[in-house]
Amino acid sequence: MNRGLKRRLGTMTGILAGLILTFATSAQAEESCGELTVGWIDWPPYQMVGGNNDSSQPIGVDIQAAKKYLGALGCDLTFVSKPWARLLKSMEEGQLDVLLGMSKTEERSKYATFSKPYRNETVWLFMRANQHDFDHFTGLKDIIDTKFRLGVSRNAYYGDEYLKLMEDPKFKSRVFQAIGGENFQMLMTDRVDGFLVDKETGKARIKEDGLVGDIVPHNHVKVDLGPVHIMFGKNSISRGLMDKLNAIIEKNVVIPQS
Repeated sequence: MNRGLKRRLGTMTGILAGLILTFATSAQAEESCGELTVGWIDWPPYQMVGGNNDSSQPIGVDIQAAKKYLGALGCDLTFVSKPWARLLKSMEEGQLDVLLGMSKTEERSKYATFSKPYRNETVWLFMRANQHDFDHFTGLKDIIDTKFRLGVSRNAYYGDEYLKLMEDPKFKSRVFQAIGGENFQMLMTDRVDGFLVDKETGKARIKEDGLVGDIVPHNHVKVDLGPVHIMFGKNSISRGLMDKLNAIIEKNVVIPQS
């Protein structure tokens, strides 16, 4: 082989190696997670303020899940706490990357993507312990044509059955929304007869508010919301990273809630 040909082959080999290195570096950069902003609310035992009342260092079941799953991708997480409606709006406007413990809905899917589910969620009807007029209820539909006043959290998701029932004026007229989340004081001041809330959250709120023995879950009325997910803004995570995240989550058992 003459020297000229050797030089040309060497040059071509160097160019090819450079292209491969550039491509590999580019692909690696594309799969880098970087920093994600995670929104959270006061929602025990899933999301709660950490030590020294520091809202930037929350704790709870969902927070641990985020650190475990997203941490495995190499993501740097920054936690911010805002009212629930503002968190949803921030994600819709592309100013927030992650929300935790989220049910997948058609409306949310317009501006967000969802991981594989990592736990299940069930809400129960909580009532005053001395209120027995509605013990015969077996489901939300039994509220229709009664004087029962149902308390719910604004912008929360209570399942397809609830959404369908809200199309009935007779049911909708019995529903009263609380802006500030789970508000058992509405029960204690007789503004509502029952309040829908996750069972574990309800127990935590009851203890926190000193209402043990005063408020209890209904014996029959609960709504299985099914799986909940990590919700991302549309441009917050690549398809490749989402696939890796889902593979990580699928290795863990989803624990049903009662």
